Amino acid sequence: MSPSRRVLVVAFCSALTLVALCAKLAAPGLFRRPPVAMAATAAAAERPDAKIRFAVLGDSDSQSYHDTLMLGGPDMRGGAWRATTWQWTEVLARLRGDQVDLGAWGAWGSGKVRAYVNEAFGASARTPRKDDYRYDFAVSGANCSQLLGHSQRQAIRLVELMDGESEAWRGGVVLIRIGINDLGDHAVLDALSHDRNAPEPNARIDACLAEIGKTVALIRSHHPDTHVVLVGVLSNADWSIEFDSWQSGAAIANIDAGLDRYDNGLRKLAAADRQHVVFLDDRAWFRGLWGARDAQGRPRYKTLRLPPGWAVTNTSGDDPHNAVLSDGHAGVVWNTLWTQHLIAALNTAFGLHIEPITDAQVLSFLQPSFAANSAASTHAAAAPLTSIAAP
Repeated sequence: MSPSRRVLVVAFCSALTLVALCAKLAAPGLFRRPPVAMAATAAAAERPDAKIRFAVLGDSDSQSYHDTLMLGGPDMRGGAWRATTWQWTEVLARLRGDQVDLGAWGAWGSGKVRAYVNEAFGASARTPRKDDYRYDFAVSGANCSQLLGHSQRQAIRLVELMDGESEAWRGGVVLIRIGINDLGDHAVLDALSHDRNAPEPNARIDACLAEIGKTVALIRSHHPDTHVVLVGVLSNADWSIEFDSWQSGAAIANIDAGLDRYDNGLRKLAAADRQHVVFLDDRAWFRGLWGARDAQGRPRYKTLRLPPGWAVTNTSGDDPHNAVLSDGHAGVVWNTLWTQHLIAALNTAFGLHIEPITDAQVLSFLQPSFAANSAASTHAAAAPLTSIAAP
């Protein structure tokens, strides 16, 4: 074969490879074997115990705080108190790891290019690289498009992983908590504050609901016996850095109405399959603990009081007496109480039998966080505890 002909053959083969790669990336699952064909591979990976498999799709509200690959900055996720500041999946693993399986802790994922190539040639893929539980696909900064789109393709890659362990996911749970990066931006909330039907925020709401709807359909089509939890969106109008914004009852009502439209879309998705899909109202849960702005839109939040003398306010700081960390993420008290609430909701919605987290267990878990904080003794004495579970 002449050199010129050899070059043409190589170029042709390279072009075919590129076409196949592009087709694979453009059409998720195009070359993937269906679950039934993977039974032999799955047999070796089935769960050896009765733990409930638990996966997460989402953003920084669900990425583990003790990831040091992506979240290596010394001021992140608790700063000086990071060692005792836990994200809700970390709380769940520590308090109910004997019943709930989030997957092994480790360094999972790779860079984007490596993930694309692996995926195109049939290997498992996920991106970015982070320290986390194997089934926690949540990534800081993710928006709704990352559920199915590049570069993360969270739902697609999770389902591929689940397909290889199909029996283990019968009765399992996939929790989807996303949308704050689409709807929590100041400009988006400001547009809503003036007009609850503002085009840009509502286009974002529609886009998110469409992606979440497709994600639920993907999970349910491959794993009809797996449960799905849809978590509503929080309002960043409740974040302390926004307290000076939107101080009018009408503005806050407009913001709430816009976010209600998103939550109602999730409710509709859940209502279509009540046996396997449930909606959790995150803003209602937050209001039950810390309250809301008053009728004039002014911050009038209440103090959550826990024994032995712990007062937790809707303020920002790495001290555990703040509901929110300095970097804007939920603090250890918020995450621990939210985990308690989540388990109760799972048991009610799906008839699971996860042991409830008691108030005493909550306090015991939080004690090291407050003990590590020298300012704990300066806070006001707590009122007697009746129940610290969410309403």
